[in-house]
Amino acid sequence: MLHPANRSVSCSCARILLAALSGIGAASAQAVPAPQGLTAFRPQHGAGYAPFARMRVPEGLEEDPAFGPGIRVNGPGELDPAGEDDLVELVVGRPLRDGAFVLERGGPALSLWSTRDQQPGTALAFQGNRSAPLAFGRGKSLTLWVEWSGTGPGLASLSLAALEPAARVDRLLFHAFEGLVVALGGEGQVPQTPPDPNHGTFLVAQELYERGYDVEMSDEDAVSADGSGAIFDAVVNAIQHRSVAQLALFGYSHGGGSTHDLCERLDALRAGIGTFAIDFTSYVDGVQNDSDIDVDKELRWPPSSAFHANHYQRGTFADFFLDGGPVPNSAPPPSGLDVETTPWGAGSTHFLVDDFTQVRDFILLNLEPRVSR
Repeated sequence: MLHPANRSVSCSCARILLAALSGIGAASAQAVPAPQGLTAFRPQHGAGYAPFARMRVPEGLEEDPAFGPGIRVNGPGELDPAGEDDLVELVVGRPLRDGAFVLERGGPALSLWSTRDQQPGTALAFQGNRSAPLAFGRGKSLTLWVEWSGTGPGLASLSLAALEPAARVDRLLFHAFEGLVVALGGEGQVPQTPPDPNHGTFLVAQELYERGYDVEMSDEDAVSADGSGAIFDAVVNAIQHRSVAQLALFGYSHGGGSTHDLCERLDALRAGIGTFAIDFTSYVDGVQNDSDIDVDKELRWPPSSAFHANHYQRGTFADFFLDGGPVPNSAPPPSGLDVETTPWGAGSTHFLVDDFTQVRDFILLNLEPRVSR
């Protein structure tokens, strides 16, 4: 898989603190043997993180406007069927045993809570975008929850600072999502943690999640033959209440057919949904999904897709003659790629075509330039 280049960090917590606290006595500047500074995590899903693992944003990406910590707009009327999951987990490590430390935010779009589900009375108070001194008690760290309460996507920083002497300890740069990725597996493929190494669609979804995208991945049965269902509801909720305007939808086998059906419903009902664009779609050996036993090739362009990638192979007795096929005007041109015409894909079957690195990388390389985080 392709990975973003490592981002450099301006300076470490240790160097900042050594410089800032040079006038403090050795006893009062005693370091706490625990992770120090700010640690943000990738988005939650429902009651926790599944089907993804709890994953911290890498230190070198914490201030990157694209690959850094992403957060959902928590707009009025936003639906959370499995419980509040739009807040981002934040662990604040106590830099020193003694001393007062505060949080400084880049603007009121960021709110912070001491409870995951915003229990009354647990919001952190800010004055002039600075919090009161953090109450670590006897602990080495505390866990807070970050909410984007602004009205739309944007960027906002959050810094941990020492008061005496004044010094910044660590800084995060949050980006509020304007894009959403939906990944639909094939028949019987259920997302799991860690992803099954033979479920290529979910490996792509995992990679995009690690790169800072908001990602929904699901069994294709969450999309009905008419495009309705839990995934359609989640996408509409994101558009109407989370300011999402860019969509990437892709799937394998029956997940390809469900990708078409989801696009068809979104396009047909867009006047009542809101403003959005389907900027990227992909089928990998797409099969129509009018039922669990549908074996018809998915050869239809996803309605209103601005860019469509298509990979397929030629079915044989070995894979029950399951296969996708050419979709006019798909990438690679003119109608997608029959992987069996390549050295790396020769002899492919329906059960292997989604696992080729070349197929997965093609999706990543063409999705990222077209869909914002």
